[in-house]
Amino acid sequence: MKKGFLYLGFFVLVTSCAPGPIGAWNYSVTGTPQGDYAGVMTISKKDKGYSAKLMSAGTETTFNKFSYMKATKKTEGEFDFSGTQILFSAQLNKDQLKGTMSTSGLEFPFNATRKK
Repeated sequence: MKKGFLYLGFFVLVTSCAPGPIGAWNYSVTGTPQGDYAGVMTISKKDKGYSAKLMSAGTETTFNKFSYMKATKKTEGEFDFSGTQILFSAQLNKDQLKGTMSTSGLEFPFNATRKK
């Protein structure tokens, strides 16, 4: 019986410490009318929620809104790029984020891998 509680306690500890989206991610967005983009996405924890920014080719773009839902492991956000609002949505699966960036009804694949 004691071993059962020990294993249960270890399982709860491991799953509660599982990494969320915080950190640096190598990302790519493909198929946009301006071509493909790649760079580093950085996600940080704030007092209330999260913040994120994209760095690519010497430029930095900060998300106006960014959220992470722990229960569903889904990230969402929005930012402005060249005067256009871009919507972001991705699913976290361990060390990968997969989803889309979209604007004006167009969707472009987004893929990211956690930097080690």
